[in-house]
Amino acid sequence: MLRAMITIGRLLFLVPLMLAFTIPTHAAETVMVGLNVPLSGSYARQGEDQLKAYTLAIDLLNENGGILGRRIVYAVRDTQTDPVVAKVNAYELIALGAQLVTGGASSAVAIAQAEVCQEKKVLFLAGLSHSNETTGSHGHRYGFRWYNNGHQTAKAMASVLVEKYGKDATYAFLYADYTWGVTVQQSLEKVIRENGGKIVLNLSTKLGEKSYISALLKVQKAQPDVLVMVHFGEDMINSLKQVTLLKLRDKMAIVVPLMELHMAQPLGPEIMEGVITSMCWYHGLADRFEGSRKFVTLYEERYHKKPGNAAAAAWVNMFQYADAVERAGSFAGDVVVTTLENHHFTLLGDDEYWRGWDHQGIHPTYIAVGKSPAESSNEWDLFTIISERDGDFLARTKEENPTNLEPLE
Repeated sequence: MLRAMITIGRLLFLVPLMLAFTIPTHAAETVMVGLNVPLSGSYARQGEDQLKAYTLAIDLLNENGGILGRRIVYAVRDTQTDPVVAKVNAYELIALGAQLVTGGASSAVAIAQAEVCQEKKVLFLAGLSHSNETTGSHGHRYGFRWYNNGHQTAKAMASVLVEKYGKDATYAFLYADYTWGVTVQQSLEKVIRENGGKIVLNLSTKLGEKSYISALLKVQKAQPDVLVMVHFGEDMINSLKQVTLLKLRDKMAIVVPLMELHMAQPLGPEIMEGVITSMCWYHGLADRFEGSRKFVTLYEERYHKKPGNAAAAAWVNMFQYADAVERAGSFAGDVVVTTLENHHFTLLGDDEYWRGWDHQGIHPTYIAVGKSPAESSNEWDLFTIISERDGDFLARTKEENPTNLEPLE
């Protein structure tokens, strides 16, 4: 069955591969990047958003001479939001000559790709990956992650939860039963308990679940003050629709720890109103930062829609890879790794950087609340940022994250 799915995936992306290899130039005059993104499965909307940003960034770089004078070519693979498929794809992309493998919208997928890239000594820049483990227990020397993690989200949300719901509030959790959902749930439970809150229910759910009714009936029975829904992509869309259907919003507050625009937009402000969430980037930051304004403008001009933070991660990855190679004067993976480590840059906001010892991207986390229909000016105007937390303050210390990245060989 898996082989059949992978074969279908190959056929689906035959056209992008042909485009990548029919450019009339010698291989020595090009550099190959592998775009391994979910174009099917629960996180397909985020994968589409990523692919749009990657290809836009590559076109812009090529218009300005490519990287070290080489034109960028690329091959696309569909991870299917499945770590086994993503791992096979990563091997294929490297066999095709990819100097960089990047993308994905699942932490399990990111971890699988990072393992392959470490083995093959090829740079991996994770796409949308929020599990603590991506730059923690499963971190690798050839892997980097710009997106924030569950620990950062939990620490950023702690004071907001206390302010809004009180120190003695009760909480119920529904969480996706894989590395992302588990680590985010654990991080949030820790800060809730530290601030005096009580957990009355913890329920895991399968990735790709369609019906959450039975779980939500248990939530209803537990009568928490706050329901925390650690779901993402289509799973979050489905579960939040069902919360609304059961009218649980009348009885408890809703917190969705991690939000992406293309989860919220299909639901609209009628459902998103009042939902508390966090984001590592939001298109509304274009009002504050020139880099975000440029990104949003270019993306909207080409695609006639706003980019989400999945696209933002792809944008950062592509331009940071190009910048690192240019500064290093080399495409060699080990050289690019050391060039990225501890590097500070300004791209979508103020100063941010890649931390050297765990390769976690350091930048702010934003807490937001869903706008009402009356407050929303268009289909993309869905959130108001109510709090911003500094990246260095939120990031795990070495004691909290005692990861040991491999030495370069």
